[in-house]
Amino acid sequence: MNGMCIVNPALVADIAPLMGSQSEIMLRAGISWNSWIKVSAGLPIRVSVGRRLKARILQCAHESEGLRRRFPAETAEGIDRTALDAAFLRPIAPAATADALSDAVTRQPIRSVRRARQLLAGRYPTAAHGAAALS
Repeated sequence: MNGMCIVNPALVADIAPLMGSQSEIMLRAGISWNSWIKVSAGLPIRVSVGRRLKARILQCAHESEGLRRRFPAETAEGIDRTALDAAFLRPIAPAATADALSDAVTRQPIRSVRRARQLLAGRYPTAAHGAAALS
């Protein structure tokens, strides 16, 4: 990966219930609220942030009904963590990073998860169903 990545937009809606409130997110997910807004919008984050988030989510993924449905396994917790691990982060091309960051700068600041989900639905239409379900 080139230093930046995105969290798989198709998984954001299933990850969201594990995040908790704005004050809990650092303890639960190991990332800041601003990073969560970027994830929710499908914007690039640093690979180190993505890896930290993935590690935390993999620990509690069994608590998400959506993730258990997407990655079923015949285990006590009912989730295929290997498949989730492989699907979690997506690399982005350097040009895409520049475009996404440029788009983010020219727009009004996102500042809320609701606006971030709207942006995600616009950027990744296949993730729109999950984003709409969380609104």
